[in-house]
Amino acid sequence: MGLILIALIVSPLLGFCTSLFFKNTQEKVLSSIAIFTATTQIILSVLTFVVWLFKGCNSLQYDLLTIYKSENMHFDIAFFYDKLSAIYMLVAAMLIFIVSVFSKYYMHRESGYKRFYNHFLLFFVGLNILLISGNFETLFLGWEIVGISSFLLIAFYRERYLPVKNAMKVLSYYRLGDIALIAAFWFAHHLFHDSIMFKNLLNYEFLYNTAHIHPWKGFIIGILFLQAAMVKSAQFPYFTWLPRAMEGPTVSSAIFYGSLSVHLGVFLLIRTFPIWDNILYVKILVILVGLITVFMSSFIGSVQPTAKTQIAYSSITQIGFMFIEIALGWHMLALFHFACNAFLRTYQLLTSPSIMSYLVHEQFFNYDENKKTWHNQLPVKLRNTLYMLSLKEWNLDFGWYQYIWLPFKKIGRSFHFMRSKVAIGCLFALTIIGVLQYLIHPIKDNGAILNFAGFYSVLALILILIAWTERRSALRAWIFIGMSQLFFMLSIIQQHHFMVMDILIYFSGIMGAFCAGFWSLYKVSSIENGLGLNDFHGHIYEHPKYGLLFLLCALTMIGFPISPTFLGYDILFADIEENHLLLLIISGFTFIFLEIAIVRIYARVFLGQHIKNYHEVAFRSS
Repeated sequence: MGLILIALIVSPLLGFCTSLFFKNTQEKVLSSIAIFTATTQIILSVLTFVVWLFKGCNSLQYDLLTIYKSENMHFDIAFFYDKLSAIYMLVAAMLIFIVSVFSKYYMHRESGYKRFYNHFLLFFVGLNILLISGNFETLFLGWEIVGISSFLLIAFYRERYLPVKNAMKVLSYYRLGDIALIAAFWFAHHLFHDSIMFKNLLNYEFLYNTAHIHPWKGFIIGILFLQAAMVKSAQFPYFTWLPRAMEGPTVSSAIFYGSLSVHLGVFLLIRTFPIWDNILYVKILVILVGLITVFMSSFIGSVQPTAKTQIAYSSITQIGFMFIEIALGWHMLALFHFACNAFLRTYQLLTSPSIMSYLVHEQFFNYDENKKTWHNQLPVKLRNTLYMLSLKEWNLDFGWYQYIWLPFKKIGRSFHFMRSKVAIGCLFALTIIGVLQYLIHPIKDNGAILNFAGFYSVLALILILIAWTERRSALRAWIFIGMSQLFFMLSIIQQHHFMVMDILIYFSGIMGAFCAGFWSLYKVSSIENGLGLNDFHGHIYEHPKYGLLFLLCALTMIGFPISPTFLGYDILFADIEENHLLLLIISGFTFIFLEIAIVRIYARVFLGQHIKNYHEVAFRSS
């Protein structure tokens, strides 16, 4: 059984790696690789399901390897297979096969044909890792791959303004879910004093006793898992990102935001249900989130002008019902509901271009203005109010920008005085002093440790906010990001003495990515006589090699699972002491804005309309 689970991961990984070696013009080969990979996945998924049935439908745990182990934590790659994994894997394999075949013709002669299949197969890899993950570390690995492949496919039409802008917006929401998931893992680590294997979640007596000994920790863990699920599944108050994600190709919208990616919040809630099963207030909150989402999204969907956004809000409404079903313990109903909704939304999105013409024909010839609906029974003022609120999506987008993102932008801008050469020199000196102080004479007093850790963590957050709001120089923004990461490391290692290897794992990824990323930005800047961040430059067309190198450096800096930085972040976050909750919160904010600031540099330098007028330029809005 273990070999089959490994094959479920290796199959799409081989498909992804193979697709990298072919050119954009070799459409038949690229599509054949994807179709063959999807076909193999169906066979393996069915075979795994049959073997699981013959073994008595018992949950199976398979520990593949231990990547890192210390006294405080260990990072294992482990797989887990049960009815939840079985249903999701079967549905995913069939839908990915359908979309692979459909995309062969739908994406024909697209300039990014190869790029589409590369990102599509990368998503396939991340999804499979997530669905059969055996612990939280493996789950987060797949979670991150799915997230970054979503961003790349939303920004697929990178020569246009709106796809890139909306990809950044979706990424900012995703980051809120990522940090909620990391914080939930941190609390679970300190609650259970070990890395949690999903087979341990079957020990209901242990979970029940632990939840009663530490009820507030269990409540917080449940809320954090709910937060991550709400973001991933576009539930209230985060559902406005899903229609914006439809800027990508229709085939990617079908597999991501109609069927699979958007249902991962449902998967997460069912997987972690034993942890918050005995906490009534968490269940009530899950039900409330589902009810509010159903009410608001159903009204918004009825006033949408495009087929894709109508389908998006219809899917959000059904997922709201799934949240309610999960909280009530009706998991098999929720899984059946998921499968039906996933197939229906995939079908609707794939046929939406042709269906629109039929709907226009139907409305033109068979429109009945006297047809009564339940909306007509409402009082006129209430009906008009609901119509205007739904048309504006209940002002949630405005609220998020005005009351969440804008205050942080103002904080970042208020520290722009630190952009001078003198200030940057002082920061470098402070970094060197901090490193030498830790190596030569570590602090022993707990109060002093907390003060130094707090100072460094606040400084790391300020520097990342400066980088996020920097508009004049991409190189300067990149320097502030690098310094922020050093101070972030200093804030955590002050608490106790780390092994040199722990620091080197994190430091090797950060420094290598920083130097290579700086070099690629410097080369583009020297060729183009400057590199500001006020506009999108689209330099990917004339400097594709520098663009690819910077993208790999950016992914390494944010801890994408291709680098030692991913493991380094896991070590650092796990070693934040239990009584240093404020440090966790500040570090969490730093982690949120880190990815946004880094990907913003990539998007503004390499994506969007080309700054030179002899390249094809799309209109700012569609």
